[in-house]
This record gives sequence, C-alpha cells and structure tokens, in this order.
Amino acid sequence: MRRMSFILFMFAFLFFFQDRVHADVVDLTKKAQAQAYEDYYPLIARYNGTSGVTFESYSVYWNTTKLAQLEQELLKNKHGAELSLLGSVKIFPDYPAGQNVLGQYFAQYQVSPKLSLLSNRYIHLYGGNEWTTVEEMATTLAHEYGHHFTYYYLLNKEQCLPNEWLQSQYAAARELFRYPSVHADGSGAYKWYMPEILAEDYVQLFGSPNALKGHMQMNVHLPTPFELPALQTYWKNQLGAPYEPMPPLPLRLTNYTVKNNVYALKLYTYADATAYVNAQDGNGRYASVYIGSVPKGVKETTYDGATLNNEVSWLFRSTMVDTALFRVVQPTTKGFNRGSATLRVQYGTIDSLVSPPPLFPDVVGEELQEAARLLYERSVISGFPDGTFRPNERLLRRHAALMLIRELKLTLPERYVMKATDVKPTDPWYKEMAIAEAYGLLTGYNGKLYPNDYITRAQMAAILTRVYADVYEQPTGNRSFIDVPPSHWAYEPINTLFYNRVTINNPYRPNDIVTRGQFVLFLKRTIDKK
Repeated sequence: MRRMSFILFMFAFLFFFQDRVHADVVDLTKKAQAQAYEDYYPLIARYNGTSGVTFESYSVYWNTTKLAQLEQELLKNKHGAELSLLGSVKIFPDYPAGQNVLGQYFAQYQVSPKLSLLSNRYIHLYGGNEWTTVEEMATTLAHEYGHHFTYYYLLNKEQCLPNEWLQSQYAAARELFRYPSVHADGSGAYKWYMPEILAEDYVQLFGSPNALKGHMQMNVHLPTPFELPALQTYWKNQLGAPYEPMPPLPLRLTNYTVKNNVYALKLYTYADATAYVNAQDGNGRYASVYIGSVPKGVKETTYDGATLNNEVSWLFRSTMVDTALFRVVQPTTKGFNRGSATLRVQYGTIDSLVSPPPLFPDVVGEELQEAARLLYERSVISGFPDGTFRPNERLLRRHAALMLIRELKLTLPERYVMKATDVKPTDPWYKEMAIAEAYGLLTGYNGKLYPNDYITRAQMAAILTRVYADVYEQPTGNRSFIDVPPSHWAYEPINTLFYNRVTINNPYRPNDIVTRGQFVLFLKRTIDKK
C-alpha cells in the first residue's frame, strides 16, 4: 500500500510538472486560409445555439447536450455586441495545432472603409477526448473568447491595427511601456505577446466562475488587472455601467509553520462574495491550481501542504519550489470580477512576508487607513460585525453626529428636553440625537433634525466648521470654486475647510452625499490640526 501511494504521487508530480499549455491567435487577414482541421475528423454533433453561435464537436465525448451546456458556459463570460461576430466554436478530440496548444481564435478584419472585425469568427478548442467536461474547458473557452472580445474593442473602438497595439490606449492603461519585452508582432516570447496579455486580462476581469477557478495569468512578471485602476477605467469608458474600478482584494500571509520542508501557510483574505484561492510556482512554468474556496467576509485559513492533495501540495514543499504564488479571485455577476495582487511567498525569506491582518480589509489607501486606525483607537468607529468598515457607504446624519459625539466625548446635559419633533424617546438613536441637538452638532430646520437623511458635503462643511470653530484658521481670502458660488449658503464653511486643507477638491460637489470614508478623512484631518 505504501508503494502504491508513492506511485500515485509520482504520477501526479509528472502530470502537473509540465510546460504550460497555451492558446494561439491566427490572424486570417494575413493568410489565404487556415488549416481546415474539420477535414480530418468526422462530425459527431452540432448545436445551433440560441446566442447565434454554432457549436460543433469532433470528439465522441461531446454530444449535443454538452454543446448546449458549453454555450451556457460561454454566456457566463461577460459579453456584449461583439458576440454577434462570433460564428462558431468547434471541439476537436486531440491537439492538431500542437500538443501545447489548447485552443485557437481565428481573427480577421477589414481595414477600409473602417477598421473592423469581420463576422463569422471562430474558436477551436482542442483535447476534447481529454478535457471532457464544461468545467475543464471553461478557462480555455474564456481565454479564446477574450481574444474575440479584445480584438473587437481595439479594432472597432480604438481603430488600432494589431501591429500598433503597443501605442494603444489599452497598452498605456496597462502600463506596458514599463516592460520592454512586450511585443505586438509575435516576434518575442509567447507570454509577452500583447494579444495573449489582453486575453488573460479578459479572463480575470470578465471570465465566468468556472474560468476563474484555478486560473492565474501566465505572465508572473506583470501586475494583475485588479491592481491597475487605469486599466479598469479604460474598460469603464468602453463599457459604461455597471463597470466601476474597484481596489484589489486583500491577501496576506499572517503566519506559517514548517516541518520537513513542508509548509503550512495561514492566509488572510477578504471578499464580499465567495472567492477562490489559486496558486502556481514562482516562475509560472507549470499550470496553476485551485487551492480552495473562501466564503464571504474576513477569513484566516491555513493551507497545510502535509494534508493537501498531491495536485496542490508540491507548491508547499520547498524541496520542489523555492517560491509559490497565491491569488484570491472573486467572480461577480455585474461589473468587474475582483481579485488580489499576487502574494509571492519565497520560502527562503518567508519571515519577512508575515504581517498582521489589516484593521479593516476594505479600507484602501494610506491616508484612509491611517484615518480609520486613528478613529478606531479613539473609539469613534468600530466597523461592522463582519470586520469591514464599508468606506463607500453613504452616511446618515445621525451616524455623522454619533462619530462627533464619540470624538468630542459629549454627554447628555442633565434634564435636557429634546425639541426636534422627528425624534421620539422610543427611537434607538434618541439619546445621540438629544446630545447632537443640545450641543448644536445638528441644527436641522423646520423643527426637525432629519436623523435618517443622508448628509451632503455642504452640510458636513457647515457642521464641522461650527463644531471645530476654535480649531480651524480663518481664511485670509475667498477661494473661487467651480460649483460653489459666493452666494451659496455653505460657501463660507466650504471656503474654511479648503483654506485649512481639510478638503482639496475643486469642484467641491456640495450636493453629493458624504461617504463613511470621506467623513473619517475629514475628521482625521481636523483632529490633526488640534
């Protein structure tokens, strides 16, 4: 039995320690025709999809039912107008384009009268006798569709020929100018070929849950698209709502143990939906693997190489790899998928990588993190039960008042009688509103405090300058604001905040709702002036 276990382990080792398989783009614009692999295989099944895409199988393992399932998988990748230009997806039993080629996308475009991708483009998926389930084909399908998607946008929208892509807006947003190895003409290494970088970006930002599971971008030297707000902004400008740039998810090594060169790593993660933890070797030579799922919220999970299966455990053995890469990715139904930066664990210097969990995992940016920590230590904020702060949530007037009450350590004056007519003694926030009214934190109007209304940026300026009148310096001049004329009711408070560098925004956006993150920043900058 011990011998059998050893043989099985070696089989897994040999199977997973092989050169990465990859996919190619075939540009038919530059060729008379492509190799017609269909001529060498009998057609097994055909499915005319409801999407307008035809699915064909030349593998006995892919019948009409599974082709219909494959269409549903395709549609789980985010898509738009470009889908109408895809004519077919074909599955072949083996690897006619080469053992290392899992799929190909066949591009073709016209240059005049306007540069545009032609219709009836097609995708080939290879190894159908080996990859026999939709889940196993998902990443290759997403990668090939990523070629179709990105060709459409760079050709049709940017009007940029493939050999000019290094000068594209996409390349600038992706910061590819930092990497001299990147090429757009196929003359260099495959992992630096720009169409492949684009397709990998697509899988990460737009791919289906199945495509993301176990996937890590092949080029380990590039930052992930989750770390590049300019790249996400590029796609937001192309696609519109609901695509909004999002900060990367946190992923930290918080502790580890090691025995006989086998490591157990404790990883801290945070996601606002179920996410996947993926890994690969530090050089990106071998196929990435799926480590496990993490549920919504803040989690610290230990991954022990001594107990993980053989497909994964080799990444935790310093005798096999000196560096392992980890990433958490979170599929979304709307907007961009989310993910972390790559956590690079070098076993030889692992002690330097260990760090404590962040106070709030969803607080991003050095100043905002400092503000949140300061106010947490002063018992002004405590966060939510799930461990988050939710800096982008809009702030209610009563919540703003509560933060100020805690910061100023105010108590209710004895025998104070509440005057506001919209706060009842039975309300959970009655005491806080009474304190806010007694000390003039909230003044309201028409005899009401409106505790459950959102607070605007103009109202926030008025409250802060009233409460901290002895802290702020009086302006020596009147600032000109794009959107706040001198006649505006809150001009003087806003001018005071700007003069004291509590805000630096011009336009100020006085009618915008204040977020929790903005308020703690304003409060921290005010406290710093004391």
